[in-house]
Amino acid sequence: MLSAVLRSDTAVKVSIKIINAFVEMRRFIKNNVQVFARLDSVKRHQLVFESETEKKFEQVF
Repeated sequence: MLSAVLRSDTAVKVSIKIINAFVEMRRFIKNNVQVFARLDSVKRHQLVFESETEKKFEQVF
């Protein structure tokens, strides 16, 4: 990482902050897996609905 290239206290601190940010992102995703799964399900249902609506619209015209 950055601290391996630049041997300064600032580089070490920045590397630690970067790692902590990724750890926090991983925790957020883990804690919200059900929300993301539900959102994906809603998105799939919306795509199916749009496809069916498009077919019905083409039948009418």
